[in-house]
Amino acid sequence: MEIAQLFDFVGRFPTTSAQQRFWFQEMAKPGDIELNIAVRWELRGAFRVADIERAMQIITDRHEMLRTRFVEEHGELRQEVVTGVRFHLGVVDLRAVSPKDHDARVAAMARELAAEPFDLTRPCQLRMSLVRLAPDRAAILIVAHHIAFDGFSIGVLGNELGLTVQALSENRAPDLPELALQYGDYALWEKELEASGAQEEDGLFWERKLKDAAYFELETDFPRPAIRTTTGKTLIKPFPAGFDARMTAFNKSAGISFFTLGAAVMSAALHRWSGKTDILFASPVAGRTDTAIEQLIGVFINTLALRIEVHPDDSLLDHISRVSAVVKEAVLHQAYPFDKVVRRLKRPRDASRRPLVSLNLNMQRVFLQERRYGAFEMVSVPSHMPGVFYDMNIQIIGRNAGWKLMIDYNDAMFSKQTVDAFADLLLATFDITLSEPARSLSTLPLRPQTRRRVPHALSAPLPEDDALPSPHDDLPGRGIVAPAVRQIWADILGIPVAECQGDFFELGGYSLRVLRMLARVEAQFGKRVPLAAFLSDPTLDGFSRALREALQDNAHGAAPQGTDGRVIEIMTLHPAHAGSPVIATINQPFLYHAMARNLSDDLEVANVFVPDEAAFALLKEMDFDAIAAEAARRLRARYSGRPMVLCGQCVDGLLGLRISQKLAEAGEHILAVAMIDTWEPGRFVRMTRLERIVARWTIRARRWGHYLTEKAAGRIGWAELFRKSNLGNGMMRRLGMAEPKTEAERLAIAVNAQLVRMSRKHPFDQYEGEVVLFKTRAHTEAALRLSFGWSGLLAADTPVYPLAGWHEDALLKSGVERISQVLEARVNRCREACAVPVPRGAQHAR
Repeated sequence: MEIAQLFDFVGRFPTTSAQQRFWFQEMAKPGDIELNIAVRWELRGAFRVADIERAMQIITDRHEMLRTRFVEEHGELRQEVVTGVRFHLGVVDLRAVSPKDHDARVAAMARELAAEPFDLTRPCQLRMSLVRLAPDRAAILIVAHHIAFDGFSIGVLGNELGLTVQALSENRAPDLPELALQYGDYALWEKELEASGAQEEDGLFWERKLKDAAYFELETDFPRPAIRTTTGKTLIKPFPAGFDARMTAFNKSAGISFFTLGAAVMSAALHRWSGKTDILFASPVAGRTDTAIEQLIGVFINTLALRIEVHPDDSLLDHISRVSAVVKEAVLHQAYPFDKVVRRLKRPRDASRRPLVSLNLNMQRVFLQERRYGAFEMVSVPSHMPGVFYDMNIQIIGRNAGWKLMIDYNDAMFSKQTVDAFADLLLATFDITLSEPARSLSTLPLRPQTRRRVPHALSAPLPEDDALPSPHDDLPGRGIVAPAVRQIWADILGIPVAECQGDFFELGGYSLRVLRMLARVEAQFGKRVPLAAFLSDPTLDGFSRALREALQDNAHGAAPQGTDGRVIEIMTLHPAHAGSPVIATINQPFLYHAMARNLSDDLEVANVFVPDEAAFALLKEMDFDAIAAEAARRLRARYSGRPMVLCGQCVDGLLGLRISQKLAEAGEHILAVAMIDTWEPGRFVRMTRLERIVARWTIRARRWGHYLTEKAAGRIGWAELFRKSNLGNGMMRRLGMAEPKTEAERLAIAVNAQLVRMSRKHPFDQYEGEVVLFKTRAHTEAALRLSFGWSGLLAADTPVYPLAGWHEDALLKSGVERISQVLEARVNRCREACAVPVPRGAQHAR
């Protein structure tokens, strides 16, 4: 019987460029374990083994990649998803074995588990064993094939395993977010992107960048084998205590990511070791930024070849600046698959070497989110490398227990003494960079002629930086706050310091820049200025005054403000006279602030939002109706008796509608509900999985086409086009080209996702009040004809107003102006009909 006859298939999809690369490597060396990824965790606390196996079955059912096999059809590789795979957890009990023998026994079992090849024509390229070490301690050993798994997948799997085992131990269903798409959907999108020709400019960049690059490799201790081998060893050295704090402080002061720092130190050390000035090494990029993609198990990784020119007379700071530019440039073009770069350069094949690059750098915090799950905690433990992919793979990994330098090296070419010496040189270069950044590269330590340990003292304290203001330096009369704020604004807005005067928004600020600015101020001054304080007066003088007041409160010992157990807070974006109509917006206060600036002074604008993580934790314990009831209660407490308009985008529009129903039931006067790109949630619940996949990818394809058209028309540049891709934007953040997400951004995303999940469990009844719908270009005319699925639930004459731009542009300049015009016209019409008074002297144009 053929293998295909053994399985029932859910679907058949193309493969991604990364999968094709790993397939070809597998076919070239069948059974070679260099593509196996080994992971080791520890469970500490109370847990049940049966729950772990059951949890893995739930995760396997949830992620199609764990139910996928690979086949070739007419020379083309395809992936097929099967309906079900029975997951088996191997269990070994060492509780009777002496604890002093545990590490050696577990390490041996891990090597044995990783040494077994995978049959890619059968589904599930992942296996797991649990080793019981004590009643409250066990090791989890995992091996997965790279064609179905990458480093980021480690974190996804670990978090879902922890959450699911905890839920099972508490006899409840796991609270895992619904997966918006599966890996096969992503493969379809990548094919569409490739066919569009949008990657050609990236290909030309890499061709120009690397066409004349010499092959960079280190001098070996032993002759390089004629056929590249993959066996090797791992050397591990810890960074001294305090390294994380020192590095974080240095990176903030230099405005760089820790990866940029690692690449700069790596290239400087390679220069001093080899004497070469044209340095070339590889570095992986995760390929995950879209929220939906971040939740998937699969392979999204790509490889960047970083070519760095070293000028020996440069200072370390100058070198860091040079490396930062190289990293940013590479990130802009990182979507082009590495295997296509190799084919494009047409280098002669060499069976003894990896193509283009011999060394790899990976600097990051560990993928597993080390944390407690109810009665147990999961901890990441260093694991061995089944096969050595490069001559040397330098990994700088941060865990809760501290940072470690791990070098996987090919022991057929390098001795342990050489790798040990290179590791010491790398550690010493880190120390000098953090403590003496003005020092010249030419004065850094050289490769030792004989084996010796290069001293390093990374735990030494950083020198004081008198240029950075202290929270206590700007009590009244000192005058430090305003210049420091002005410099931060200039950095965030990308304009000269001299031009930073006046309103943040008029200077080019928008929502994300507001959040990043507030985060920068908090990092520098140690004090968070509430968003409401900023929005009440978003000028340089107003914000500087709010910061000074906050610092004074700190100095005088004022107690920090808390939410007192409140799930919902209300922020006034624009006050008006008592009795005036109120437009209550839902979440995203920094975007709706622009609405307040476009409306008449006699309209009050407020925002209903979740203030912080503590409030979000409380929100997750509630259902959609309870959240709406709490918001309605808070609005009544402040605005009872005043006419109200509720306004929200997407799921916030759903929450606005439900709040308005609660308010109307309590006798409040609701003028209208405005919903922007808000579909009736039951429509998605009723769709089949195939219909949802087609709908999602149709929208994604149209979105990509929209922004390509904007680029072709010259309305946006390549950098902005890249940032419009969530995938690219997140990669830019990870490699230092873009600011990392602030806590407020992460909270907004989490709140949105939670509300989406909740809303689909609560159907909407017919609503008798007035509703206004807005539609961006993200939705076709069919959405207009269907009234976003609200037919039969809203009035038949409910208007749908079009907005320019895509979904995420709805609350930007042109969109918010249109929404403001429509809402103000509605309010004025209701005023006339209901005889709502307008105060004498009120201004109607701001």
